[in-house]
Amino acid sequence: MKSKILLAVLGALILGAYSCSSKGNGSVSEVVINGNKMYVSSLNNLKSDIATIPLSSLVENCELVQLEDIDEALFRHWFTTVTEKYIGIRQPVRAPYKLFDRSGKFLCTVGSIGGGPGEYTRVPYDDIIDDKNELIYLSTLSGTNILVYNTAGKFVKTITSPQGMIKPKLFLSDEILTVVYMPLKNNNSMAIQFNVTTGEVIRELAPQEHFFVENAEGEIFNTRNTPMIFDFSFTGSDTLYHFDVENNMILPVFTMTYSSSEQPFKQYFQLNKDLFLTNIFGKGLVATDITNKKSSYINVVNDYFGNMSVPVSVVHSRNGYWVHNIQPEQLMEDIEKRLAESSCTEKDREILKKTLSNLKEGTNNVVFIGKIRDEIKTKLW
Repeated sequence: MKSKILLAVLGALILGAYSCSSKGNGSVSEVVINGNKMYVSSLNNLKSDIATIPLSSLVENCELVQLEDIDEALFRHWFTTVTEKYIGIRQPVRAPYKLFDRSGKFLCTVGSIGGGPGEYTRVPYDDIIDDKNELIYLSTLSGTNILVYNTAGKFVKTITSPQGMIKPKLFLSDEILTVVYMPLKNNNSMAIQFNVTTGEVIRELAPQEHFFVENAEGEIFNTRNTPMIFDFSFTGSDTLYHFDVENNMILPVFTMTYSSSEQPFKQYFQLNKDLFLTNIFGKGLVATDITNKKSSYINVVNDYFGNMSVPVSVVHSRNGYWVHNIQPEQLMEDIEKRLAESSCTEKDREILKKTLSNLKEGTNNVVFIGKIRDEIKTKLW
């Protein structure tokens, strides 16, 4: 119900603030809400055609990293965080965080499962790897603590919230750690900013009515793909938001409208400063180019590795990197399927067969990594 109320409010604002633009194809409009720009994509105005996008138009490079194959390095994959120096793995079960270097060498298990100091009893829900200071920040599904470790996996300190946090998401800027989480009715805040050195609370942000949740069943998604932008979305609120760290404000930046008879489940996320992506379950992936004011269904192919179709989602684009963490057996199967396609060129075959020859069944996962481009310099479709 709250998401419907919010959509109605946004709809009224959109109708009141919309002005025609000579740019675009009619699928994207721009409105101003409280002095800030918000972009609106119309699902009804999208063509059913699917544009094929080469991965090289979205990322600057792409490498395939084999993770070290020793017992303590094995995991069940959930989310992968990549930085210039490290690869961090969060698992979907009650299991600890794993850290590798960028070559795939296993470095350590970060922290441990338990109830003692520096241990976590719940699954890590978000993570930040701070290359500069060699620190790792972990938030768990619920609780009052953000746990801080060094990149040797040793516990450093706890940053403690004055109230419980459900499914907290993290953002680090300068000396400020910002945490956004799901607010229950009795919560006084939904965002807290800490001084990362002292752990002191700098300020809090009270939740607006439409952000309140009845329980912890929903999710928060974030990517941190764009420098200095803390983007996030709630499953109960049909909007992508930015948290303005400097001014302690939540700003709506993107949503998608659709006919009243159609209620698709969607995940919004931001790839770079020009491109919003929307996974529409049962329909596909929509890209919204806010510079050219166009939206389109897209399929992304990895032109660095034989033009295989690849996934792009909140799991696969995080922290400024496109990341595809996959079991070697699954990748071998994907390559064989691509080799059997009539569109597979001789150049594609050469690259794919070389990749296939370097894979071995029964080993640890391999990870595709590409640095996301800061902006879109050419038209994608």
